[in-house]
Amino acid sequence: MTDPSPRRVLTGVFFAFAFGLGLFAGAIPTLMRQTGLDTAGLGLALTLHSAAYVGAMTAGGRLLRRVEVRRLMRGVLVLHALTFVALFAAGSSWWLMASLFALGLTAGTIDLAMNTDGTALEREAGRPVLIRMHAAASGAFALGAIAGSVTASLFGTLACAGLAALSIGPVVWALTRIPPRAAVVPAPVDGLAEATPSRHHLGLPVLLLGVVLGVTIAAEITAQMWSAQFLAQQAQPNPALAGAGAALFAGCQATVRSLGDRLRRRFDDHRVITVSLVLAALGFAAVAMAEGFTGSVLGFALVGAGTACVVPCCFALVARQAPQRSADALGLASLVAGALRLPTPLCLGFVAATWSDSVAFGGIAGLLAAGVVLVVWMGRRATRSQSGQSTAPPPHNGELQRPLSGSC
Repeated sequence: MTDPSPRRVLTGVFFAFAFGLGLFAGAIPTLMRQTGLDTAGLGLALTLHSAAYVGAMTAGGRLLRRVEVRRLMRGVLVLHALTFVALFAAGSSWWLMASLFALGLTAGTIDLAMNTDGTALEREAGRPVLIRMHAAASGAFALGAIAGSVTASLFGTLACAGLAALSIGPVVWALTRIPPRAAVVPAPVDGLAEATPSRHHLGLPVLLLGVVLGVTIAAEITAQMWSAQFLAQQAQPNPALAGAGAALFAGCQATVRSLGDRLRRRFDDHRVITVSLVLAALGFAAVAMAEGFTGSVLGFALVGAGTACVVPCCFALVARQAPQRSADALGLASLVAGALRLPTPLCLGFVAATWSDSVAFGGIAGLLAAGVVLVVWMGRRATRSQSGQSTAPPPHNGELQRPLSGSC
């Protein structure tokens, strides 16, 4: 039997990873009824999940220095499948919160590992390939959201656990069929690669990209995890439709991401991120102002199209800041992103309970608009830096040969 290619196997990891999370997102209304969890409790549970997720991604950089990335993915994916069983079997709110915390630990570790391996594969290929993997994840999340909503409503939540395990099992086996990752010399990516900055200058670009990541992931979490309970109120005669918002969000993400590598080759990453954030902000504004089920679903679809390319573009930019230390750079950016994404579910629950879901979605639109301003400033700063380097006159030959003061 011919061994599968590492790129296909990693794409399968992205698919299985997102499919399980989609199952959970679609089953949220059923899980809330099953465990007696209210809207404020959901916000707290998702905050605990986010805290574990961020912590795992932050610590994952050190872990990946000790454990080979594909070996780590194999082991944690098994734990990930077991965590889904505990999650979908939850019979109380505390059980659900504990399971979500554990799911955050496994999901955060897998997220960092698969993106670290993906950015390395992109460097080896010498062209953008990461967004296609994220496109597979978005498509899987869409399928999972619909399957989770329908399956939980008709057959119970434990059936969702079986679907999650069935998607993860083949991927774990496929990971045993490819060799471990070897250290590689970074290659440029279609002219997009930049010179690796010094350690002194590494911090600021990574920190700013972490802020953009945090804003975008906060928006994604809102669309993925909050849309189902919001739409369940608008589709009460048919609760199986509650997953439509998350499914259409992820479906539009997958469609745009399938074209994302072409966009990256044609435009620079900063421009792609800027336009994407504008679309996402408009999408949340549409949801906030929508008066019915159809308008809300279309708004979430626009959010999916807008957020599609932001995270993979940010991951690629972060990794290029330090090609030989990409796991550490991604871990640092994830830590910064966590400062924004962590309080998002709790704030959403508070705002929705105090005012309304529409006000909460309007706040996310404002956060994305602030992200647009930041990315535009970053792009101008990068342009000024590059133009300054290109116009700087070369030093005089005599200066090159002049010995340092006090040297022999």
